[in-house]
Amino acid sequence: MKSIKSIFVVFFMASLVSCTAQTSTENAIKATFNEVTKAFNSVNDEHGWSYYTDNAFEIDPGGNYVQGKQALRESWNGFMKMVDTRPSFTYSNPVVKVITPDVAIITFDSEADIKIKGQQIGGKTKGMAVLHKINGQWLIEGDAVTPVRAMPIAIQVAKN
Repeated sequence: MKSIKSIFVVFFMASLVSCTAQTSTENAIKATFNEVTKAFNSVNDEHGWSYYTDNAFEIDPGGNYVQGKQALRESWNGFMKMVDTRPSFTYSNPVVKVITPDVAIITFDSEADIKIKGQQIGGKTKGMAVLHKINGQWLIEGDAVTPVRAMPIAIQVAKN
């Protein structure tokens, strides 16, 4: 009976350590994501870009694929020239999925206030980012956002 208790205690402690490590990793990834968001919302773009790898990619809501930090900067700067005022982004419901100790995915809901020539083009999106832990720091390898649109069948069902 004593050995069964010992096995249970060892199993429980191992589970606790694993959960603590997972939570610590998730918190670090969420903190990175918050820093990037804060940087871009506060006009500190270079600080935001410091969280991207040199070969990072993005798939924007229009389906455009851009790869490389320099190309991402150029795309962002071109976008900033088109908008009426600096856009603001709100993120919520982050969910982290750790793939390996140094690779993870974060998914999130977002809402963007973006106006071009007075027209609101922002809105709700679902997003995801792939992060890679390099030299102890979580960096973004790629991200994508998908506009949230009601599907015709969902609209019809909601009306009935």
